[in-house]
Amino acid sequence: MSQVITAVYEDGVLKPLDRLQLDEHEHVRVTVESVTENDVLPLPHSHAADPLANLRVSTGIHDLAEHFDDYPFGRRHP
Repeated sequence: MSQVITAVYEDGVLKPLDRLQLDEHEHVRVTVESVTENDVLPLPHSHAADPLANLRVSTGIHDLAEHFDDYPFGRRHP
């Protein structure tokens, strides 16, 4: 299972801002990527079945929805 979460680094420890769906003492692999407050917008907690349902990311691309298929294939650039 894969989860995307936001965490804060304090006193040498990563502290998740949301509850993780993990068993106690479960081993995980962590990839750390710095974000600014504009990258991830805080949203109210949701009980949606999709763990990514409330994920919002600002790409800075104003027409991404309109040209979604063009960007991954290099037909359009941000």
